[in-house]
Amino acid sequence: MSKQNIEYKKESLGKPFAIGRSADLYALEDHKILKLFFPDAKESEIDLECENTVEANTKGASKMRCYGKAKVGNRFGIIFDRVDGISLTKLPDKNPLELFRIAGTLARLHYGIHKITSDKYKDIKVILNACLLSEPLSFLNSEEKEKTKSYISTLPDGNSILHLDFHPENVIVEGKNEIIIDWMTAAKGNPAADVAFTVLLFTDAELWPGTPKLKIIFYTIIRKFILGGYLKVYKQLSGRTDAEITAWRLPALILRLGLWNIESERERLKSQILSLVANGGRV
Repeated sequence: MSKQNIEYKKESLGKPFAIGRSADLYALEDHKILKLFFPDAKESEIDLECENTVEANTKGASKMRCYGKAKVGNRFGIIFDRVDGISLTKLPDKNPLELFRIAGTLARLHYGIHKITSDKYKDIKVILNACLLSEPLSFLNSEEKEKTKSYISTLPDGNSILHLDFHPENVIVEGKNEIIIDWMTAAKGNPAADVAFTVLLFTDAELWPGTPKLKIIFYTIIRKFILGGYLKVYKQLSGRTDAEITAWRLPALILRLGLWNIESERERLKSQILSLVANGGRV
């Protein structure tokens, strides 16, 4: 991975082919793309995504390659392989039967990540303690924060690779390849933490802003269906129990609020965090 930022002129890039929550995506030559972050993105977080993606590729957790950072005016970006496939979520558009395979594929891939270890990623407990000191968690008083830190310290350690944003949109199917993308939040730790975060994404994360109400109802039913199948297969593969996964519910909520802090989710997450802290962290 190049340490030198590659400079591009905005006019040479043309129009983005996709716009995400944090970045625009541009097609480049040599079958690469530029993920160009919005101006308010922190350079340290962009550096982290570079490093995390390289480590995931080196360890065999992802086929996605990272070619370093780029700069366009006052905006930073990352150069990746261009992936021409479609996400797991969109497979049923081509073949409705794929809807019944998504859960098993997601569980198999997630379990595969968790079998790989790494010492380069930050420990999830370090990340969680940093979240507790961040502004979004400032509604907790000092006693509640100490109680939460104490609870986190009792949870099992580990050095498995954790994706911490693992859902069907972050798995791209290209031919026979299944490519896991978006490694910005990757960490190391106990696999149950990663599963708990995926559960949270299926149950509490907002759908894309502006989604019509009827679609929200439809997608909520579909998410519940996929989540049930995913958990069933993952537990079969790993031998993990519901209790091991739900023990990480409070940390998952803290991570979601501390790292993403999405306005439409904020009050609901705060309420759940306060309730769990009062209950000693247990669901």
